[in-house]
Amino acid sequence: MFHILKRLNQSWLFDALGVVIVLIAAYFSGYLFSNLQQVPLFRLHAWARYIPFGMISVISSSFSILSTRLTARLNKFGNILGTFNTVLSGIIDFLLGNNGAILTYPVSFIINAAAVRGWHYYGDNQVNRVKDFKKWLPLIILMAILLSVTLNYLAFQNTGPLFWLASAVFSLSLIPNLLNVFKIEDQWLFWIVYNFVQLAKAVTQGNFANVGKYLYYIVNSAVAYPIWRAKRRFVKKTI
Repeated sequence: MFHILKRLNQSWLFDALGVVIVLIAAYFSGYLFSNLQQVPLFRLHAWARYIPFGMISVISSSFSILSTRLTARLNKFGNILGTFNTVLSGIIDFLLGNNGAILTYPVSFIINAAAVRGWHYYGDNQVNRVKDFKKWLPLIILMAILLSVTLNYLAFQNTGPLFWLASAVFSLSLIPNLLNVFKIEDQWLFWIVYNFVQLAKAVTQGNFANVGKYLYYIVNSAVAYPIWRAKRRFVKKTI
């Protein structure tokens, strides 16, 4: 069973499958060929019809998949690509109605950039576990929740359904992203929960390019976790 998971984790065909899922979901939903004028903020702007917003969103989703897949196979370039794509994803999320994106995505950008540095510090082979940082975990979770609620309240200026959904999503993303800075294997358990919440968010926003993406992410997280655990045990054993 582990041999199958390992091959799946290293498979470029599985990478391609993620991109294909995004394309299919976006195409059959009619989202793929949508333009910026279909976004409420630009509905009255004639020039917006020439901006292929759906295609840009699909490209961003594809970058996100490739970033996650590279990270899953312990490739440091996953964090570099993810840092770049945070900017693009934040713009798309804001245009789709997440007012909190203007405050939350810069924080995500800083954390992703810190992961690039963190992975360089730990090297290619070292993988850590949350047990090694157990004194910090409750503080990380508490800070993630407080920061998310504060930033989203400043952005939304209300406590409506979208505010709570955005706050929950951002909190859940902050925790595994912070764990990723320290190359902690248990981040994948948090990513599974996060991906389920993001799936609900994508359906609510009508961002169908992300629906297929997050279904795919759930599988990827479930595959990556045992691979990272095995990597940590192997390195520890050889040392």
